[in-house]
Amino acid sequence: MDINTCFATTFDVRTLALYANIVPALTSIILAGFVLRSAVDRSKVYMFAGFVGVFSLWLLANSVLWTSNDYYLVAGLWTPLAYVELLFFLLLFCFFYLDVFSVIPRWLSALVLVTTAVSFVINVLGGASAGFDQAWCNMYNSEFLNNYNLGVEIVILLAILGLGTYRVLKLKEKKDEQIRLTMITSSIVLFMGIFSGSEYVSANSTVYLAELYALFFLPIFILFLTVAITTYGTFRLGDTVAKALFYIFLVFSGAQFFFVSSLASAVLTTIAFLMTLSFGILLLRSYEREARIRAQVEQLAGELAKTNERQETLIHFIGHEVKNSLTKDAGAFAAIAQGDFGAPPDGMKPFVEHALAESRQSAGSVENILKAANLKKGTVAYAKAPFELKALVSEAVEKARPMAVEKGLTLTFLEGDSGSPYIFNGDKAQISDHVLRNLIDNSINYTPSGSVIVSLKKEGNKFVFAVKDTGIGISEEDKKRLFTEGGHGKDSQKINVHSTGYGLYIAKQITEAHGGTIRAESEGQSKGSLFVVELPVS
Repeated sequence: MDINTCFATTFDVRTLALYANIVPALTSIILAGFVLRSAVDRSKVYMFAGFVGVFSLWLLANSVLWTSNDYYLVAGLWTPLAYVELLFFLLLFCFFYLDVFSVIPRWLSALVLVTTAVSFVINVLGGASAGFDQAWCNMYNSEFLNNYNLGVEIVILLAILGLGTYRVLKLKEKKDEQIRLTMITSSIVLFMGIFSGSEYVSANSTVYLAELYALFFLPIFILFLTVAITTYGTFRLGDTVAKALFYIFLVFSGAQFFFVSSLASAVLTTIAFLMTLSFGILLLRSYEREARIRAQVEQLAGELAKTNERQETLIHFIGHEVKNSLTKDAGAFAAIAQGDFGAPPDGMKPFVEHALAESRQSAGSVENILKAANLKKGTVAYAKAPFELKALVSEAVEKARPMAVEKGLTLTFLEGDSGSPYIFNGDKAQISDHVLRNLIDNSINYTPSGSVIVSLKKEGNKFVFAVKDTGIGISEEDKKRLFTEGGHGKDSQKINVHSTGYGLYIAKQITEAHGGTIRAESEGQSKGSLFVVELPVS
């Protein structure tokens, strides 16, 4: 009587084989389904789903190899599975690379295609099989194909381990990202190592069950990968989805106890279940911790927003009140200085003129603070219209000249091409008061002696306005704070007690609102400075 060896050699382990292949396939498909439905980064989603689809196809086909009685079906599926195995290794590597580096370079895509094509050609053109052993219902792949697949899988495994380690070491200050990459790298390396190792042992020895027992552990590493890609940011699936995935994995892992047929399988099933339970608890605790932190952050953000709103309201109220008072004071001092109430005594006039200057200076400081607050909120409206930029710069220089003369400074204006119009479309008042005057006054204030040179020229499709001085210069440390809100230089208030730190911030905001740029240059302290504004030609 003829014996069907495909039936006889696998009869005792068919239930085990079905379970060992079907459970990883189902858990992988369920995970991919949640990812496809919920995740935002579609390129990563499709790559991950491609890996899961091909891996699940391999598992389903492998379950047929272990349970089919048809020699032809077993022989027909055997060698294509070697190609499918290599394919899901490559897809998992591509997913890993895409997750770590965000984009796959063309040379790497070409290398992956060539690697896949070699295996495909071997399978299609024949030469993949070295023969069929009917006694064991076993197909032997050619030595070249086995070595090729094993070599590629080892290279992929080492590449993932090396690249993952490199990226983790580069992210020293980003702990969450380090944890995420460590989990992804270790789960993929363990997954590939156990899978490839068990395949090698099964193919090169008579311990065929090594493959099935290894499959018991694959759901664990899939769950481990799930923790990494859901908890730490690759795919954000939500708390409910994460908990559902955990219970699904736990049920599948626990169901293995119904298929225990030996002491070895009982031990392996227990280990697999405990590992699944441990990683699942890790997943849930991570989500609970993240949920608590997220709730606290949202609460603090809400409280901060309300506090900022109250603070802005208070600043505007106080600012307007103070500004109005200072304006009234300045008006009164001006009236006294000009003799509106009769000629002031000789000793009073210098005092009144000084008080008038201080009141105007303080009112300007308050106005700068209010202006900065409005710019930050985006409530500043610009009345843009064409105007002559050269004339406006000349006017700003003349307004600043008395202050320069008082300090004994030489103030010079270098005009560009006198015959060319300098028509610019913008808010004339904002450009004049908060960009031109701001930079000129700034240079005068921070130049104890020497000169301030103002220049304007046209270069191609832009106007270049510059203010160069022989003042105190700018240190590298101060350069980082120059154009920030409230960004004082280290010793700026020792030289200019009225400095608010908002002047250059306002100048930058207005310049950029007009499509321009602003920058500062200096060779260091006591070496002067150069401020340059570039505006587009209308």
